[in-house]
Amino acid sequence: MPLNYSKWDNLELSDDSDIEEHPNVDKKSMIRWKQRDIHEKREARKLQIAKYKSELELNSVLRPRIQSIIKGLSEKGLDHYRSVQRRVKEQPSDEKPNTGSPNQPTYDQMIAQLLSDVYRESAFIVDGAQLTKDGIALEERLGWHIKELDKRDGVVKVELEKEEKEQAKKITSEGIHDGWSHSTVNKAKPSPLDDKPKIPKKKETTETIEVLNPKSAESSSTKLAEEDDEEEDFGPLTPSARAFANIPLGAFEKSFAFIQKDSSVLTEATHDSLLAEAFDAERRGDKELCKRCVHQSLLINYCRQLGRDGVGLFFQKMITRNPKSIEMFLQDFNQTHHRIVQRTAEMIAEEAAAGEREQIQLVAEDPSMEIGFNLPDGPPPEDLRLEGEGTEEMDIEQVKAFLQRKWDIYQGFNENFRNALKTEKLDEVNKLLGKMKVAEAEEVVELLQEGGMLSFSERGVRDMTSGQAQ
Repeated sequence: MPLNYSKWDNLELSDDSDIEEHPNVDKKSMIRWKQRDIHEKREARKLQIAKYKSELELNSVLRPRIQSIIKGLSEKGLDHYRSVQRRVKEQPSDEKPNTGSPNQPTYDQMIAQLLSDVYRESAFIVDGAQLTKDGIALEERLGWHIKELDKRDGVVKVELEKEEKEQAKKITSEGIHDGWSHSTVNKAKPSPLDDKPKIPKKKETTETIEVLNPKSAESSSTKLAEEDDEEEDFGPLTPSARAFANIPLGAFEKSFAFIQKDSSVLTEATHDSLLAEAFDAERRGDKELCKRCVHQSLLINYCRQLGRDGVGLFFQKMITRNPKSIEMFLQDFNQTHHRIVQRTAEMIAEEAAAGEREQIQLVAEDPSMEIGFNLPDGPPPEDLRLEGEGTEEMDIEQVKAFLQRKWDIYQGFNENFRNALKTEKLDEVNKLLGKMKVAEAEEVVELLQEGGMLSFSERGVRDMTSGQAQ
């Protein structure tokens, strides 16, 4: 059988025989320069390829986040835009591209900058007029940025393919590996799937429903049933788990890609934390987050029960929308979500009846004082003027900054709480504060104080001649 030596045609070696000598430069120096030139070009190509891949990865992270904001704008209007701005500013995630740079901005910082730029761009597009409540201009401008991202991805992919083809033309020492120089086999790293979930001893089963993964359904429903008897303290969601929970419902392709990239979410701790977050989200009234947490916790449970060999097959059926598989999964999802909603309502009712749940309420320490609300009408005008006694020493820019902060705080509250504030009735505001968790209610009160939206006045009218209040 003849041997094929054609694979060596692209072998790149430093050969001294093809070096063109210069009369004023010795041959050894010419050889070194030639070798350095080859290595420098090779390294430059590697860096360019890495840069292209990093850009594509960054865009793949930013794109769904921008699309989510566009969807929220379409459904909820400008309030959603403001709430996202407030979240990325006050509760930013530390997730960022893995570039190794100490000054690398996080994804949330990039989103915050984009939202700020888009707001200014949109205001300019509508000739400086106040943006409408539905945020149509913002939605259109964000859509333009999505198109630009897609266009840039197309260019980068072409350039990346070109560079990789050029790199593959030459066989270098970096691409040569010994096939059988070792007799040892490296032990595989432990997988989160090796840590099998613990099956609780107590079980409550009231009905049998055929589901895609019986063990998963049994495990999830048992955990929910036992929460009446035992209060567990689950840890907070990790940044990876929170990113996993933000994947939209039914986006099985994205969930599978996420797991392939970061399998750390396939732990029992992440599954339990997602269920705990679902309860908290339902209590806060964040229905969409509750559903996403239930959805993603079920995906994790299926993966853990099916093991390494079954994960790919499971997602293949879900991604191809196998009717029977989708039907069974949705049945399992609806059952689990309904149980969480029902149990949360029961817990709130029990706490209210027993009067045991700690609440934050606005109450004046002095019975003669009355609490009122000083709400902003809008952002500060550009031509703000300060009039009256004592305004001469005030810095107008600081006043503008305070008024803008006050407006941003007010816009950051959810719609129900803003409506309660608009009534200017203390009972209505306290009613909503009582439904919040203590930490959340404390934060809301602090923001009200920071924005100067709480006012205190004496009850009645004071008669200055007699010193008696009437």
